[in-house]
Amino acid sequence: MNGYHLRLAGVVGAASLALSLAACTSVQTGSQPSGSAGATDITIAGVFGNTFDPFWTSLGCGAAAQAKEAGVTYKEFASSSADTTAFDQSFNSATLINPTGILVNPLNPDQFVSQYQTLMQKGVPVVTINGSTPPAQYKIVGTDVENLDFLPDLVDLIPKDDGKLAVIDGVPGLVPVTSRLDPVVKAILDGRPGLTALETQYTTFDTAKATQAVNSLIVGNPDLRVIVASNGPDGAATAAAVKAAGKAGEIAVIALDATPPEVAALKDGTITALVAQAPKKIGAEQVKTLVDYLSSQNTAAAIEPSEDKVGVPQKLLTKDNVDDPDNSDWVYTAECK
Repeated sequence: MNGYHLRLAGVVGAASLALSLAACTSVQTGSQPSGSAGATDITIAGVFGNTFDPFWTSLGCGAAAQAKEAGVTYKEFASSSADTTAFDQSFNSATLINPTGILVNPLNPDQFVSQYQTLMQKGVPVVTINGSTPPAQYKIVGTDVENLDFLPDLVDLIPKDDGKLAVIDGVPGLVPVTSRLDPVVKAILDGRPGLTALETQYTTFDTAKATQAVNSLIVGNPDLRVIVASNGPDGAATAAAVKAAGKAGEIAVIALDATPPEVAALKDGTITALVAQAPKKIGAEQVKTLVDYLSSQNTAAAIEPSEDKVGVPQKLLTKDNVDDPDNSDWVYTAECK
């Protein structure tokens, strides 16, 4: 899952710094040189949070695996918190190792604009999952939210009955979420004109709040036909509440992401379909993008910011295809394998 208010990075105290550095993990290998810069001369720092969400754990796994394959050093600065202060601490700790390239994935894309600008002027490429405003990164490497050819197949899974559609979301206005959620909801409402959308329920990604919200929706709307959950925690909570109410199969549940609890609910028929990202592929592509750039440079030089994008496609997962080996990168994992 991916709003939050901008908070510029500040000076980290000794205790906070020690805590952040303790959260750093490293993959370091010696391999043959690649391009103009030797692979062993490249150090990539990875910064992200929300590691309670398997999406981010999976992204880190993909980044580490790609770094190992490329023979470069990868050091990860991650926090289980979604708080901007935790991101500040992780980012500052990452910059202290003087990386030659950095991947940064904050929930607020604009949190580190000035820091990106400083790094880019020094010749340190910055790759991020969501672009900042103004553009300050080298490239955006994340989920493709434009090529959505799976949407007609998704709509086909929704019954044609008249009734209500509910949306369960974390917080309003979080662009990385709405850019994926809104097209799904619009496609369903366009394809099933007999559905009427209810007011979106916001949960702050709290499963207890999501469960309560879904219970209230079921009780208050006997004609509730579809629930769309915008993220992994809300998807799992929605499925659990629908199943507990005895409505599995009666209410179509469409959830974004593919966390282990969501996949389990998909397999048992409580969730109708998952719209999944490929976090391992995103992490791998972020590292590859940085290594490709650094390997082509003889000396560090200021880098021009851009809005260039590398999009990793989403996939529609159903009970019938979720175990297909070709879809394994779209199924999130809680730990690296």
